[in-house]
Amino acid sequence: MMMGKRAEAATATPRESGDSFRLLVEGVRDYAIFMLDGAGRVSTWNTGAQRIKGYRAEEIVGQHFARFHPADAVAAGKPARLLALAAREGRAEDEGWRVRKDGSRFWASVTITALRDSDGAVIGFAKMTRDMTERKEVEDALRRSEQSFQLLTESVQDYAIFMLDTEGRVASWNAGAELIKGYRPHEILGEHFSKFYPPEDVAQGKPQWELQVAEREGRHEDEGWRVRKDGTRFWANAVISAMRDAHGGLVGFAKVTRDLTQRRRVEQALAQSNQELERFSYSVSHDLRAPLRAINGYAQALFQDHAAQLDAEGKRLLTVIRDSAKLGGQLIDALLDYSRVGRQALKRVPVDLTAVAENVVSELHQTQGSVAVEVVLTPLPPASGDAALLRNVLINLIGNAFKFSANRAHPKVEIGAQNDGTEVVYYVKDNGVGFDMQYAEKLFGVFQRLHRPDEFEGTGVGLALAQRIIQRHGGRIWAEGKVNEGATFRFTLTGAV
Repeated sequence: MMMGKRAEAATATPRESGDSFRLLVEGVRDYAIFMLDGAGRVSTWNTGAQRIKGYRAEEIVGQHFARFHPADAVAAGKPARLLALAAREGRAEDEGWRVRKDGSRFWASVTITALRDSDGAVIGFAKMTRDMTERKEVEDALRRSEQSFQLLTESVQDYAIFMLDTEGRVASWNAGAELIKGYRPHEILGEHFSKFYPPEDVAQGKPQWELQVAEREGRHEDEGWRVRKDGTRFWANAVISAMRDAHGGLVGFAKVTRDLTQRRRVEQALAQSNQELERFSYSVSHDLRAPLRAINGYAQALFQDHAAQLDAEGKRLLTVIRDSAKLGGQLIDALLDYSRVGRQALKRVPVDLTAVAENVVSELHQTQGSVAVEVVLTPLPPASGDAALLRNVLINLIGNAFKFSANRAHPKVEIGAQNDGTEVVYYVKDNGVGFDMQYAEKLFGVFQRLHRPDEFEGTGVGLALAQRIIQRHGGRIWAEGKVNEGATFRFTLTGAV
């Protein structure tokens, strides 16, 4: 009798099933979910897609999805390759830059799934995109037919997408849920979703608490262990969104789960490697500095106690030894800084780049001696980032501009920013020695120098460090120059106002 009631509860009419799928997809708020026809043209559109990409349905339906890709990706044929891969393999995954209607860029995680008819021919594609630049809420509401909602949901295999009733019982099930969790629909429909949680979480009331948070706040996101049908555990990212009717009444929950077990293993391995690298860096720093200190100390003692017995060449050689030991110490410090930037967590705060640049210029003027460098500093848009690291970028770029223009009759450095409506580009320009553009990429390599050490001092690490810092902030950095006509370094930052 109990089994009969459960089977009856788990059975839905086609209309009820379509409504469930519609409610399910409309309840998801964190993904852009839409369909493409066989040629790659957008054929349906949801509010989540509009929120992430900026287009209204009437503006984008019928347009090719290549317009979401940067110009360089389109020129390289990336959109066509993704569709071809999805048609051939069944699906295609990608992470990379995408472009909104207003021209701004965001980093996206994308899954494209081929949709086939009964004969196996490709009739279109289901496309799911998530904005990974910031995890902010997006509205997910697909307005499509019952067949489209059902086809879209059931075709996605990388996410477990299903619906719970108001009590937390599973009311729908997709292929991705079956693949990730191991249950077939008839085995799980009508069961409480706490079955996916480890016993300790169930004992603490975590499943019910998550439903309460989702009902109260609209959604709840969590990462933690979940349990498959066979008892094995996997690390999951799960989003529960409350679904309400037109009057605001709770009708159930939409649940989206992704298996992140492999990502977690990689993150743990990376954390362990970073710890080992930190210990190694400390050991190397200590072991290398000791002989350098000894070399410098003995050279200093020899110079002080035996200078009278040395001729001019001997004194010059001692100076070379001391300078080389000092440079060795600077190289060790630079390499450690370069290594740490790739591992340390960013402390993002609002940064007044104009104030930072003014401070750097003031310090350089004090250390520049008799060389009078003219500086033109226009106000810089503020940014969000690690203040100490961004200061390091300006120290390197402005310091280089001072250094390479110092021998000019009238050295001049310009610091400013340009906003073309799509992004803010900061720049540092000088009228110094410049460089040949064929060596532009070499500028940002560790120990890569375009000038001899006796022409311009330096470690050859500064620009590599600046590039790593900018990349950690989600930006780009590049250089333009011409021999004897100066150089301009430009960079972007995510979070620039």
